Amino acid sequence: MSVPWSRRRFLRAAACLGAAAALPAPLRPKAARPDAAPPGERVYFTPLADYRELPADCYADTLIRPGEIILHWDGNRNGRELWKAAVTYETLAYLRQSAHFAVDDRRGLQMLPLYRGLAQESYGAKGYNWIALNVELAGRDFDQPEFAPAESQVRLTVRLVSQLMDFYDIPFAKVVGHYERDDRGLKRDPGLAFMARFREQLAAYRATLSPLKRQLLPDG
Repeated sequence: MSVPWSRRRFLRAAACLGAAAALPAPLRPKAARPDAAPPGERVYFTPLADYRELPADCYADTLIRPGEIILHWDGNRNGRELWKAAVTYETLAYLRQSAHFAVDDRRGLQMLPLYRGLAQESYGAKGYNWIALNVELAGRDFDQPEFAPAESQVRLTVRLVSQLMDFYDIPFAKVVGHYERDDRGLKRDPGLAFMARFREQLAAYRATLSPLKRQLLPDG
């Protein structure tokens, strides 16, 4: 027996349809929780001394299958002398946000668990965390000459990104800047000119690698 539609039921249904229509793309597949199946041994892309896991309330309790890499700047406005991965870590912990890596001019920190084919989901790029590995570079406004990152920082990031591409089978086209994955159009990091230069350096670096080297797995 059908029930006549009341005004309240109609408005509730209309609201649900409106909310469904507003869902951002791409759609997120069902995520795997860490307790659903053993993810296997952890892998590390930094020395173990540079593995520093963020507090559990800074990231999701789900595992993802990485399909792209998103680069960010951390936005530190307190002076170049504080453009350090350790400061990036402390800032993310304070804000209860996360990225998989933080990179400065001397080292990179791995801040979340990674596995073969899987990674802990971060809170780094709204709408894309279900598929992305997020990499934070210490600094800000890289397109301005006075704030350009050190070449050593760029080189470290290039090598890290190249390793991640090979390990997770991520294509070159899926290495992007945060501004390219911000559906709201509010993000500028890590800079349009910076990303153009970074892609050139990444392509040049990968051209120097033999197929054997590119298949090498990270230590650990």
